[in-house]
Amino acid sequence: MLSALVKARIASLFSSFFRSRRSKQPRSPLMKVLVAVLAIYIMASMLFSFGALFQAILDPLQMAGLDWLYFSLVSLLAFGVIFISSLFMTQAQLYEAKDNEMLLAMPIPPRLILVSRLIMLLVMDYFLEFFIIAPAAVVYWLHTPLTPTGLFYFIAAFLFLPLLTLALASLMGWILAIISSRLRNKSLVISILSIALLLGYMFAVTQLNRYMEYLVRNGAAIGEAIQRSFLPAYLLGKAVAEHSLPNLLGFIALALVPFLAVYFVLAANFLRIVTTKSGTAKIAYKERPLKASGAMSALVRKELKLFFSKPMYIMNAALGVIFTFILPVAIYLKRDILLSMFGTDIPGIAGMTAPFTVVILCFLAATNFISAPSISLEGKNLWIPQSSPVSGGDVLLAKAYAHMVVCLPAVVFAALVLALIPDFSPAIKLLLLATPAAMTVFQALFGVAVNLRFPKFDWINETVAIKQSMSTLVVMFGSMGIVAGGAALYGFVLMNTMSVELYITLFTALLAAGSAGLFGYLKTKGGEAFGDLQA
Repeated sequence: MLSALVKARIASLFSSFFRSRRSKQPRSPLMKVLVAVLAIYIMASMLFSFGALFQAILDPLQMAGLDWLYFSLVSLLAFGVIFISSLFMTQAQLYEAKDNEMLLAMPIPPRLILVSRLIMLLVMDYFLEFFIIAPAAVVYWLHTPLTPTGLFYFIAAFLFLPLLTLALASLMGWILAIISSRLRNKSLVISILSIALLLGYMFAVTQLNRYMEYLVRNGAAIGEAIQRSFLPAYLLGKAVAEHSLPNLLGFIALALVPFLAVYFVLAANFLRIVTTKSGTAKIAYKERPLKASGAMSALVRKELKLFFSKPMYIMNAALGVIFTFILPVAIYLKRDILLSMFGTDIPGIAGMTAPFTVVILCFLAATNFISAPSISLEGKNLWIPQSSPVSGGDVLLAKAYAHMVVCLPAVVFAALVLALIPDFSPAIKLLLLATPAAMTVFQALFGVAVNLRFPKFDWINETVAIKQSMSTLVVMFGSMGIVAGGAALYGFVLMNTMSVELYITLFTALLAAGSAGLFGYLKTKGGEAFGDLQA
């Protein structure tokens, strides 16, 4: 029974990548190759980035004879990345999964349901951990000979680290579920918390060089602080670096005991947790005049209500909006940001800061994929919009319009702020609005069209449709490729042929033409295809 539950979750996780939802048939070999190439690229980028970071950390620590501190820092980094990445997923998978009632209605012991979900979360934690500890191990063993004993201690220690992370994430997820169930605007609260965590992470990344300098100067003091405040990390570092069995056993105990304690608490209360419907504050009814509106505005409001009610939707599909608000203010207040990115010492780059700003805003627009999972999120309720007295084309266009309503205000704000910079020419100031706006409109329509081709309705949790579906990957990386390809075409081929303002204008016109084509498709043939979809 347990193996069947785990297999079902794994099959659901990967089905969207290798099976067409519309035809019920496996995807074509070419599509599988493209997915594999994309996955390899993403994984290679992560491994290289962490490898470069660990190389910078290792050298000063080995010179100071603090090899154990290296592994302690690796464990702290792995713990933080896994915890932040899995916190809200743990809440959704354990306590708010859509199949809770269905599984509990079957003759399946609740503890097996809990164990299957913990196993799935643990597998995902191990997957994330691999991209951190693998480059850490390679970097270390390029400087220190690898021995079977060292390999044993390394694997044993980091094998138990995700247990500690999962225990804390499960406990925090439970607390968040309890708190959010009693809030009227729980989505807003969770979204604000998520954004705060993200901005904190981004700030830490920007301060990395300062942290590295401090580490070089104060390695011994940091080691003592870790020993006092983060005992598990200290024991892990000592165990791996010095091949210490007592330290290894101590770390395993500190990881295993909290995990088992959390498991037994959840197992004893799991049925009550997932079936209790906590009340929220009642809203007093106030009589107001009835306002009539058109079908399209009602459809758009429905899409916006869905978007703003899902924190995971906001955090994954609209991060570009957040940074589009932040970037122009940062550029306006600190012009050296642009100068440091595009210095005059690089041939051909001098004087190109303004066009590159247009490229950056377009790139941020490409990271927003609100419309890409919008059809998939209909789920088992797909029949409702299909049976509504509106055309399928209008239903699809409403999803694109909702994307534009969320994203275009940030583009307008960025253009207005950047227009205050006196160095930018009038033509560039106009393009700072026109080109990112055209990219946003194209992205909105492109997302719906791709999701119509690759819908996913068999999700257990909305996060699967938002983060782990083919349509979101194709839309985001496809749009990024359009922006990057357009910039590369000018930089390597057309720079000496036409002015940058003319080229950006032509690129904007192409985006507008593509949007017109997608609009016509969604209004006609796309609407017919939507009516034929089956959830």
